[in-house]
Amino acid sequence: MLDPLSIATSFSTIIGLLSNFKSERSGGQLSEFITWLKEKHHEDVVSGIEQNQMLSRQLQSLLVLNHHDLVTRLDSLDMILASIATNIDTFSSLATTIRPDSIFSEQAISIVKQFVVSGASEIWESSELGTREPAFIFLGGSGRVNINEPRFVEDDLKTLVEFGILRLDYGSKGTRKFIITRKAVQLVA
Repeated sequence: MLDPLSIATSFSTIIGLLSNFKSERSGGQLSEFITWLKEKHHEDVVSGIEQNQMLSRQLQSLLVLNHHDLVTRLDSLDMILASIATNIDTFSSLATTIRPDSIFSEQAISIVKQFVVSGASEIWESSELGTREPAFIFLGGSGRVNINEPRFVEDDLKTLVEFGILRLDYGSKGTRKFIITRKAVQLVA
């Protein structure tokens, strides 16, 4: 079992409390956040913040953001977490109910799984004569990505790049290449 300090200083706890604080108050100072935490009886969190200077600095940098910027960033984070949670049986229904707009398609998940299993470091886009849809070839692995819904492959790849699951780069002739990230491997795990 985790000790209370570990639980209190977990990422999701801190982000949730920060979000609640900013929705109730417009304060931009760490001291105001700590006072609010004490009022709400989160002494373990206060203790964790006071004992960790790096955490204190990071929180201060978030607190100085204007309300709109912080809410936008928190919403983006919420969407990413919900997207990942939709692929974990225990949390799938909850995430889908709360954030139906954040679901990775089955094809997007399949692309990531194929990428991870292939052992490749990159996927290169390739045009084949006689076909309208591009093929995606594993580089550093073998074979090609199986695409079940060619109509939506661009949307899926764009979503995976936006969420940082894949990185997009270009070859010397402008050919798109998608690069695997640690997030991709973690998502599949």
